[in-house]
Amino acid sequence: MKQYSFRLRIGRGPLVIICIILLMIFVLGYRYFQEMKQLHLQVQTEAQLLSTQAIAKVLHERSDLFFYSSELDSEWIEKSSLNVFHLPSAIDLNGQNNDWNIADSFSHRYSEDSALYAQDSSYPQPLAFDLLLGERAETIYGFVKVEDSKLIFRDPIKYRRLDNSDHIRLIIKKNGLPQRYVLVADQPGEMTAFEVHEDWRHTVTGQPEYQIKAFLEPLEEGYSVEFQLPYAWVGFEHRLVVMVADVDNSYLRDVKTVIGTLPEQWSGELNQLIILSYPLQKILAGLERLDTTRICVIDRYRRVRTATPSMTQIENICDKHNEKSEQLISAALAGKSQVMTYQRRNNEGVVNTVIASAEPVFIQDDIAGAVLLEKDSQEILTHQRKTLDRLSYAIVVVFIGIVLFILRLSFRILRLSNELNSAINSEGRLVKTDIQSEKNAQDDLGDLSRGASDLLVRLSRYTHFLETIPRTLRHEILNPVNAISLGLQQLDSSPEKVADIVKKTKRSILQLELIVSRLTEAAHIEEALATDTMVKIDLVSLLSEYVENIQQLHSTVRFQFSQPKGTAFINGNDLRFVQLLDKIKDNAINHTRDEGCIDIALTREAGLIYVTISNDGPLVSGTILKALFTGIIPSQKSTIETPHLGIGLYIAYHIIQSHQGRITVTNRHDNSGVMVTLTIPEV
Repeated sequence: MKQYSFRLRIGRGPLVIICIILLMIFVLGYRYFQEMKQLHLQVQTEAQLLSTQAIAKVLHERSDLFFYSSELDSEWIEKSSLNVFHLPSAIDLNGQNNDWNIADSFSHRYSEDSALYAQDSSYPQPLAFDLLLGERAETIYGFVKVEDSKLIFRDPIKYRRLDNSDHIRLIIKKNGLPQRYVLVADQPGEMTAFEVHEDWRHTVTGQPEYQIKAFLEPLEEGYSVEFQLPYAWVGFEHRLVVMVADVDNSYLRDVKTVIGTLPEQWSGELNQLIILSYPLQKILAGLERLDTTRICVIDRYRRVRTATPSMTQIENICDKHNEKSEQLISAALAGKSQVMTYQRRNNEGVVNTVIASAEPVFIQDDIAGAVLLEKDSQEILTHQRKTLDRLSYAIVVVFIGIVLFILRLSFRILRLSNELNSAINSEGRLVKTDIQSEKNAQDDLGDLSRGASDLLVRLSRYTHFLETIPRTLRHEILNPVNAISLGLQQLDSSPEKVADIVKKTKRSILQLELIVSRLTEAAHIEEALATDTMVKIDLVSLLSEYVENIQQLHSTVRFQFSQPKGTAFINGNDLRFVQLLDKIKDNAINHTRDEGCIDIALTREAGLIYVTISNDGPLVSGTILKALFTGIIPSQKSTIETPHLGIGLYIAYHIIQSHQGRITVTNRHDNSGVMVTLTIPEV
């Protein structure tokens, strides 16, 4: 017998094609991103300019947002201005700058270039300070960080003058008139404020000014001071001067150096406080996008009115020595829109390509200021690279996944193929019916494995059926054949018995036809069942009618049906189910004694219907029980007149299988006979 082999091979050709396709996707994707990089940069530049114009349009005609005056001298404004940052919360006066981190960008440094007095100009003292100013809740706050080689505290007992120690000087334009205050400390901690004369030596009233509060904190190389004063004291014009006086000799206690916030040529004036606009800050807070866009608003005097927290290089923007920023600002303050790209090194030392744009702001056709936007194009490129990296990773992962999937699939198919091949030996005989490979898999291969196992089981039954035919039919066929041969021999020797011989010969021929018919029915039962139409039928009604009919046909046997109440529906074919009952009934009658009883019962339990058919008669041995449904099992009552080939249960098995049920044959518990049980799902 020819051995059929099932084998599926996945060659290297398809794998190579898949790899080439994935690589082409990667290359095309890379070229696409390279081409889109320039286009994206161009589009981003145009979009940023439109954004700048949109923000500037929001600020048009908003004189409340700008310190605007056409009469002020721009050079004086530029040199004398002090930025006052809007603080998010009140300052805790402790001499430390932990409350000022958000305003670090607005710190300004003053050193010997800002000296207002030096005792010995040939030997300037190393004195410098950093100044931060803020406002919150009708209060002006200040933070002064002084670099001083030696800190001298006040000794009010020995030295009554206020200028005999390191101190802070404030000039405030209160009620339109300049008023002078000195902040002194006997020790670290709270400082005392005194109003003093113009010479800074003696108090005016002799009483401390408690509306001015200050705190001094010593540092390794100097000290820091935090102070606060009422917002109303700076007046409508917002004027203030801050100075630091240094005393180095603890015995002489004379002032060596004084540096201040206003250059000496304008010593008769006061600094202009530029209160950074809180409304502007609120507007910008809603415009900043993902910390990638930096926004700054300046007035016509190049003073910063507000900026987003991410604008860390404000001084760079307004620095006249910065060619690019000067070009941007000059163009905007001249009434022109401007956008450019240039290189700039960030805080980490990385050189980025910056997209910068500027747009003028108008008040009554006059230029009140400008809006500046910055965005690092490097971040755009970074996003592009991240996208490309993700694409690359995705392609690699997909590629590896496809290869692993194909290899695993090929291995599974090969393993299943080998087991299927091993189920049939070299002689073409089945050696196993249970395929273990992929048996539990919940995919197509699992279905294939389970289908193959079922096919092998059915093939095994059919093979067994075919193998048992020669052995079983030998006797059954020989009997009528011998009868026919004997009758033909008797025709010559007994001519007077011709009619009787012809009658016996016809009966033998009919017996052969019956045997062939039953064999044909068994051989084609599966093919016939495949074309049956299943409908919803009531087994209670069907069995009641069936028992009534067969009782009339078999008067020598008594049928007893235990009919339940109600109905019991199944999906089935009523004609085929009657055929199933006939096979079981015929087998039961064959093994039931005359005047015996066949019991038929129907029960329901847990969504299943149980039909039992039992008869009183000889028991069935264990060896026969195992082979009842595999093929031909001749009955002991088989005769020439009525051959019993045992095919009925074989056909019954296939019919109940087509109804999604099962059939079992057991001996009665009391050993009084045999019981056949049908189990069918209820609907």
